[in-house]
Amino acid sequence: MEFRYDYEYLLHLISCYIHGTTPQEKPEGISFENVFELGRLHEVANIAFLSVEKLKNKPAEETYNDWKIFYYFSAQRDELQRAERRLILDALHEKGIRTLEVQGSVMKKYYPSSELRMMSDLDFIVDPERLDKTGEILKGLGYSIRIPHEGELNAFNPNGTETEIHTEFFTPHMFNEIEMRYHNAVNRPFEHAAPSEDDPLEYIIDDTYFYLFSIVHILKHFETAGCGIRRILDIFYLKKHFSDKIDKDLVKRIIDENGMRENYNTVLEVEGMWFEKTAPTMDLSEAVRDIITSGNHGNSELFRRNRIRKSRSEGVKFAKLKVLKNYIFPDREYIYMSYPELRSRNYTLAQCRRYRFRMTLKNFRFSNIIKFLKSLLRIK
Repeated sequence: MEFRYDYEYLLHLISCYIHGTTPQEKPEGISFENVFELGRLHEVANIAFLSVEKLKNKPAEETYNDWKIFYYFSAQRDELQRAERRLILDALHEKGIRTLEVQGSVMKKYYPSSELRMMSDLDFIVDPERLDKTGEILKGLGYSIRIPHEGELNAFNPNGTETEIHTEFFTPHMFNEIEMRYHNAVNRPFEHAAPSEDDPLEYIIDDTYFYLFSIVHILKHFETAGCGIRRILDIFYLKKHFSDKIDKDLVKRIIDENGMRENYNTVLEVEGMWFEKTAPTMDLSEAVRDIITSGNHGNSELFRRNRIRKSRSEGVKFAKLKVLKNYIFPDREYIYMSYPELRSRNYTLAQCRRYRFRMTLKNFRFSNIIKFLKSLLRIK
């Protein structure tokens, strides 16, 4: 097998692990350092390390040690998050608050080992009327709380654990026309779940809706700021575990009714090409480039490009100027997300913009303005 780029060798290492095959030795022209850094950026370096261990010619000592440390870091984070998850669930259930999980803590179950599926934070869904009480309980557990927008809260623990509390699968907020489409596709979370046998307040999502939410969540990232390798690998495990357990007609109908078919087909073909060695039926070059450059959580340049393309497809003229205007004069919800403390003070739009202007002057970097304008000009 020939590898032209560092990311191709990273994908090879991942694929060898998930299929239990022996990896090829690193060819000339490929950098172990770059492969590790890319894997770290996409939070899949821990999986790739298990294939690196099988190589006869391993990376240089410094890179090898950094890679090994990252692998153990992923295991340490997993252990910490699992302990914190149990602590939070017990505390919420003790106060009669029912919970539902649909993101990383569930996805982990379908990987060969829990620590291999890294996640940035814990995610729980609660009933909207119990959100404030949930925040109080988390404060009692030592978390500091911020409200990025209505219907959600973020919690930060001194031990480094982050938690997000949601009241819906997708909560519409600052980008309503995008968020509403995903919200309309998958909503009313507790209606698609049932109490677990062990705890009537710990709800378990239906298989079809877990698959559907997971896919739609990936598509949301892909359409907005980009999704990374880890999310494409999730598709591999979703297909492996749910292909014969879900209502495929329901999934197809929801995907088609909400205008997601093109992107759905694209990410499925990328997954097949990378991890199942299936030949693509379409040009995937741009999709692959976007996924590789997006990192695990996407980036602002992809976000702006996708916004501009969407506006153009809807017939909006001067789409770039519109993005520039929104950058200079953002709406209140956008400013609330950047400065959550302003929400609790109920600042008006004018007050928010004055505050943002003062903070921008305080942290002003001319290079950031140039970088933004250059990225805008590159968009076609």
